Amino acid sequence: MNKILSVSLLLGAALTFAGCAGEEDDIFDQSAAERLNAASDLYSSRLEAQPNGWAMQLYPTTDNAAPFGSGYLVICDFNADHSVRVAMKNSLSNGRYVEDTSNWDVITDDGPVLTFDTHNDVIHTFAEPDVDLSSISRDHGTGTGIGGDYEFIIVDAPEDASYMMLKGKKRGTYNLFTPMEQGVDYESYLDDVNNFTASKFSSTFPNGCLLTLKDSVYHFDGAGDGLPNIYGINEDSVTRGNFNPFLITKRGVDYYIRFRDAFTLPDNATEQEFKFDSIADKFIGVNDTANSIAGYYKARFIDEKLNAGRRFQINQKSEMGATVKAALDKVISDFRARKFTFQNVTIQKGDDGYEFIINWTQNRNAHASRTYGASFTVDGNDALTLRFTGETNSGGTQLLKVVPSVQTLFETLAGSFNLTAPISNFNLSQVRFNSTTDPEEWYVVNYKLRK
Repeated sequence: MNKILSVSLLLGAALTFAGCAGEEDDIFDQSAAERLNAASDLYSSRLEAQPNGWAMQLYPTTDNAAPFGSGYLVICDFNADHSVRVAMKNSLSNGRYVEDTSNWDVITDDGPVLTFDTHNDVIHTFAEPDVDLSSISRDHGTGTGIGGDYEFIIVDAPEDASYMMLKGKKRGTYNLFTPMEQGVDYESYLDDVNNFTASKFSSTFPNGCLLTLKDSVYHFDGAGDGLPNIYGINEDSVTRGNFNPFLITKRGVDYYIRFRDAFTLPDNATEQEFKFDSIADKFIGVNDTANSIAGYYKARFIDEKLNAGRRFQINQKSEMGATVKAALDKVISDFRARKFTFQNVTIQKGDDGYEFIINWTQNRNAHASRTYGASFTVDGNDALTLRFTGETNSGGTQLLKVVPSVQTLFETLAGSFNLTAPISNFNLSQVRFNSTTDPEEWYVVNYKLRK
């Protein structure tokens, strides 16, 4: 991959023990045991400082395949009596809300270490050998469960308790804690974040996404499991792909996507976190607004899907402007006069090129269709030209003679269009064609898998 996309762990001067420097006077007047106890008390107090706990972005391993390499959102509430309430709702819990209370402590072992020192059904799911992962398709014969940690080195814990950075003691992954807002219910929060994540990144959506870093654009594919494959816009996904897992959290009314590993740019700047902009319908880099994650190019998407044997349909329930509706209503009326029932118009690519196909039922629901020629040209990332080129067989010619409104409909569906996404730029299961010449000539096509 282009070196702009090399990833690096978020280390550096920011993640130091600056938070504790200078806070204990006459530290060397204390015994070793007293200093250890003081450090334990200090970091314990900072874990307890958030009254509604922390959202933990947990990465069990550095693996690059789900579920081992995926990130998991876990909520932890540390209490002064050294009990901890931990919750999650994800693939490891089979989509169920799971919560458990156990004990925690901060011990000293070459530095302060947070340990969940009695069994917790949530946190130990990521580490214990006998965890039930039968619902996840991967061989778990290694005896290490999912291979994660239950002890974490406290790397950075600022005095204001605005965040904490912890490092898995065995696996070395960095796990960010951010405060939970007071009054927020854990299950409601997890449902909110999970629903938002599914609305932007889902394996059921037909399109990929785009990652822009400065002047370079990358495919951002397969993000439904939180482990996208990232490769240059004109590169091969297999030979040039790289994986970088992410998690989404919510802080206030804003959603943030943060990656396990920071992206390093040519000027040695980094970008690791992006904030969602609901107006632009994309994620914007926190460090540099030139960096973003957005939906895929719409015209290119349609072209690629047509060439892959997929199709797009317009039917009576499709949204459309007045010009298109008038043309379609005329066909429906003319068909009804002949005891035909209009079904849909399909745009696809056949053996001889692009095609318009009109489908209807007749004679006790027997299916009928006629195929016509079309041409398709990509004019830009979100612009295309679609043309009706006429009959391709005698059956099509005959239909136009007896129902000439069919040709009018095809000619209305043709033209030059700018494309938008009525659901979301991240979900191209529907694409809206907006005529460049007639504001009432617009319609929404539905993406279909070709039967």
